[in-house]
Amino acid sequence: MKMKSKLFVLMAALVSAFTLSSCLGESESSGYPSYERMVTVGSGAKKLISDTGEILKPVNTITGLDKVERAIVAFNLTPAELNGMELKAGSTYDVELDPYYCYSIPTSKIINLHENAVASDSLINSQRPVTSVSNVTIKNGYLTANLIFNARQYVPYYIDMAYDSEKDVDEETNTITFTLYFDTDESVPVNVQVNYPYSFRLPSDLYYRFTDVSTINVVLRYMAEFGSGVHETTCTMKPDDFHMSAY
Repeated sequence: MKMKSKLFVLMAALVSAFTLSSCLGESESSGYPSYERMVTVGSGAKKLISDTGEILKPVNTITGLDKVERAIVAFNLTPAELNGMELKAGSTYDVELDPYYCYSIPTSKIINLHENAVASDSLINSQRPVTSVSNVTIKNGYLTANLIFNARQYVPYYIDMAYDSEKDVDEETNTITFTLYFDTDESVPVNVQVNYPYSFRLPSDLYYRFTDVSTINVVLRYMAEFGSGVHETTCTMKPDDFHMSAY
């Protein structure tokens, strides 16, 4: 039996539906806004914590933003004369979001295969190649990566990330290995390429296994081609990256 993350049952035709612009805010766009950030959405979307450390407080409302965990937001500062200034991590800014250029990021938790053998069998036996994995970042409790893969329009596909808490966590080398799994109906020819960022909620219990280190090595594995073995991309994180910044 297939066990897939309900949040990551997606359709290639619906990628554009992740835009929040269909629920317009209170201003109309007149050119691209001054700033763009990838953010973790705070309670009620009243506070957005950017991956670069700024705290954004929207002065307008975009319906639906409070229903997502992660988003890419474009905005101008208020008052307008502040636009163009360099933003600083840890500082708070009043911002007017531009609904035409704000997008939610599909988000799901990372699965622990040590605790879910059924999911392990399903993911391993049904995975398909991913064309590209790039721009891997770990901030505010999420691993985010831009994925490129081929899918079939109007046919569901599945994106998951998993690890084994016993086999994939090496406290001697301060290394965690996660594996990306992509699955789509192989009986239907693919006819569309998806190119989009995806976020995965980190297992917070891993934080307590690395509290005495300054950095953690993260290995992200994925299948790039059938029969070509597993490809890897690496990055580093700090123990505090397991959680949202406490600004």
